[in-house]
Amino acid sequence: MSIQHPIRTFLAREEGSISAFALAALAVFCMFLGLAIDVTNVHRQKEFITVAADAAAHAGVVAMAEEKLPSDIQAVALATAETNAPTTLIGKTTLGPSDVELVRFDPKTRTLVAGEPNAVKVTLHRDSSVGNPVTTSLLRFAGVKTFEFTVTSVAYYGPPGNCVSSDGIYAKGRVTLTSGNRIGGSYCVHSQTDVWMPQTNYFEEGAGLSMPDLADCGTKCFDSANPGVEDAKFEMNLDLMPVADHIAMVSAAMLATTSELKSNFFADKTLAANLTPLVDAKIMNLAATKKLVKGSVVTLTAAQYNELMYLTKGNLPTGLVYNVDCRDKGNGPATWISIGGSVDRKDATLATSATETVRQVALITDCGFDVGSNARIDATLAISTRVSTSSVLKASSGAIVGDPQRNCDISRKVYVMTMSGISVSADFTASNVALIVNGDINVAASSSSSTVEHKGTSFHAEGEVQIPANHSFNGCLEDYSGLIPSSRTIKFVIPKA
Repeated sequence: MSIQHPIRTFLAREEGSISAFALAALAVFCMFLGLAIDVTNVHRQKEFITVAADAAAHAGVVAMAEEKLPSDIQAVALATAETNAPTTLIGKTTLGPSDVELVRFDPKTRTLVAGEPNAVKVTLHRDSSVGNPVTTSLLRFAGVKTFEFTVTSVAYYGPPGNCVSSDGIYAKGRVTLTSGNRIGGSYCVHSQTDVWMPQTNYFEEGAGLSMPDLADCGTKCFDSANPGVEDAKFEMNLDLMPVADHIAMVSAAMLATTSELKSNFFADKTLAANLTPLVDAKIMNLAATKKLVKGSVVTLTAAQYNELMYLTKGNLPTGLVYNVDCRDKGNGPATWISIGGSVDRKDATLATSATETVRQVALITDCGFDVGSNARIDATLAISTRVSTSSVLKASSGAIVGDPQRNCDISRKVYVMTMSGISVSADFTASNVALIVNGDINVAASSSSSTVEHKGTSFHAEGEVQIPANHSFNGCLEDYSGLIPSSRTIKFVIPKA
């Protein structure tokens, strides 16, 4: 009797062929199961650190908006990434500060460009660079041991829409644009209520027009009524800071002994070499003038201010903060201070062509401003805290404010802040002027039929803004002085490669 070898016996049995097929099927099943389990796990891990990267970029750009140092911005972003993707839970995901970049995003081209940073880019890793790729389970039997990937998030802090300038019209009330106005490619118009336009206003490529609900624009937000508006319009609910709070903050910073805002404002200003007019006007004694430095606060009455303007032939000593007190809160002459104007101008014999210049100073007062045709104002901050039902700014045609050459010279920019509404002439706002008003802003019509060109002009109103016909608006560069109320938004962006 012959004895069969065990292997031959197994191979000869039909049950053996089924077992071989089952082994092959089991391998295929494991491969598909591995794909399902491991690939799902990779997606889950990627989503996990994407959320962490978004949180880190957002925290970083908030720190940027708070004007923190670059190293502090990076530290905040990295700490937030660690909070949302703990090393103890998923392992190392960053290479350190190099994974938090301060970059500049151009909303027009949607690319990262050179220049002042306005965005934070965060990169997190699950790869060999941090020694922490995602390991597989079943797929390792197919030779796939790890998956590697990185995620990037970019949070941007800047003007809404496609606008690339700090200049624009921002109002909590209605913005009225009468016919024949032109909005330039870097300029934005926003109302938290609605923008009312009749027709034939022109919006250049890159201009912005926004309000919380575009339905409030009615039939006027179509190119057939206002050419270019269809590309310019977008819905935006903008959380505008109360203008009164902003004015109070700026005033307090300028009247303080030291503040970062004051230091930044006076950084490019010059202290006048001759301060003896302050003695002659009986504002302070000679010893006190010798202690003055850039940004020092000089307290004086309206009468002393007018005396000083007379003694200096209309040229206030530069580099100082003038705190002018109008004790009479009525409507008499004592409640106004003059810059080339008619009220309380001490030297009545001055020729009508004689100028009065206010430059490189901060002027804070509870008086109103009488700005006449002889006024020359640049590189100045002028704040009126006077509360009135009528305009606290009288601005005659002919006054030169800001940079008359319209060169976007931010060193010559003029900031006018008022706690009450104002009405101004068309040319007062022509160039490099920011009007920040706790009330309504009314711009008068031009005295001629020609178009009034505005460049680098901003309007920020707690109330309404009314612009008559035949004005053009173009923006200058972004303003980082801190004197402009924040009209920027934080949003995530995806830059083009």
